Amino acid sequence: MKKKLLSLIIFSFAFVSMAWSQMADTTKVKKDMSLQVMVGTQGIGVNFRYVLTPKIGLRFGGSYAQASANDLLKIDGFKTTNKASGKFNTVQALAEFMPLKGIRLVGGVAYLASAEASIYLTPKDTQKFEDMTFTPAEIGSLDVTADWGTIAPYFGFGFGKGIPKKRFNVNFDLGAYYLSAPSVTIVGTKRLSENDPNEAIIQENMKGYRFMPVAQLNFNFKF
Repeated sequence: MKKKLLSLIIFSFAFVSMAWSQMADTTKVKKDMSLQVMVGTQGIGVNFRYVLTPKIGLRFGGSYAQASANDLLKIDGFKTTNKASGKFNTVQALAEFMPLKGIRLVGGVAYLASAEASIYLTPKDTQKFEDMTFTPAEIGSLDVTADWGTIAPYFGFGFGKGIPKKRFNVNFDLGAYYLSAPSVTIVGTKRLSENDPNEAIIQENMKGYRFMPVAQLNFNFKF
């Protein structure tokens, strides 16, 4: 898996490097630039876009996403109060190649300032274990966190004109980040404190959760 991720990162850097080499090889450089405000599955963000040639462009920017929800987790026979939360914050460098009019191949790499999901739970009711009864305060709490690392290659497709013909346009991106396998941490208190062995089990079960899909609407302002 590490070799696979390394290969994808190298490919992403190569894709960006190809764009720079195109700038050096061409004698006619279009200096169109735009500010891109985006919203999508990876949150909200801003990109600066620079056109090197009619077919090659670069994007530099970042995105921010943070969300939480209460009582999503249901456990048979064990009622809990729980809160699930997630963060996905990126800084990225992307290159675009337009093989056909209105279609762009997009690739690059992102630094993940945050890429994690967690759930925190406490029991809601008194629980009986064998012949003993425990209150929620005596049982304790459990906090489970999954972290997807700090570097992720990206590949996707862009649809629509990259730079507005006039001052403004809207286009669309579909793609995915390829994340590192998540590392899982479990922190429990009191009766729930001896859950360390479950870290490896959950981590193994989650090792296939590597793709962060991107469906992104872009609002572009030319300057």
